Amino acid sequence: MESAQGQYGHPLREPSEPLTRRQIRIPERPRRAPRSPRLPSTPWGKVLGAGGVVVVLLIIWALASSLSAKSETSVAAPAAEGLTPSASYKTGDCFANFDANAEANRLVPCTEAHSAQLVATAMYGPGDSYPGKDALEQRASDLCRQTQLTLPQDTSALRQRNAFPSQGSWSAGDRRVDCFVESTKGNTLTATFLP
Repeated sequence: MESAQGQYGHPLREPSEPLTRRQIRIPERPRRAPRSPRLPSTPWGKVLGAGGVVVVLLIIWALASSLSAKSETSVAAPAAEGLTPSASYKTGDCFANFDANAEANRLVPCTEAHSAQLVATAMYGPGDSYPGKDALEQRASDLCRQTQLTLPQDTSALRQRNAFPSQGSWSAGDRRVDCFVESTKGNTLTATFLP
């Protein structure tokens, strides 16, 4: 009488008999040592976990506040000592090493060597809506054309420079249009253009 053999050469058994690992020759896994409790499950672990969360939140808060402080001070404060912020310019002011795109420039007496003078300003009202770049450009051009100036005979080294708010600066409250006369040869001016 032959007996039926199953997988791995073992005799077949009735399904009611469970197979063991030894019978099917599967090696047993080595048993791991039980893990020690993780840090947060202990009282000190919970304290340290909460402290870590607080530290992370403080770092995020510090980064956010420093970024917002930089953006606020970059608009309001001059870049270096001795510079006058553009919001503080007055008609008749003269500037050494003038940079029309700078947030601040060095103010000097008009009898000293300078490269530009603010000869006229105009203000829009606080309730006015943004008129658009073309309208602001036209208003600045008209402002310069209508201003009475005392110019030298040779004006070849002079140019008109207009400044007016962008849509973003208008939203921040800037309503000022400026007209400058600027030298193309640097700090070569030594007198005012205003009568």
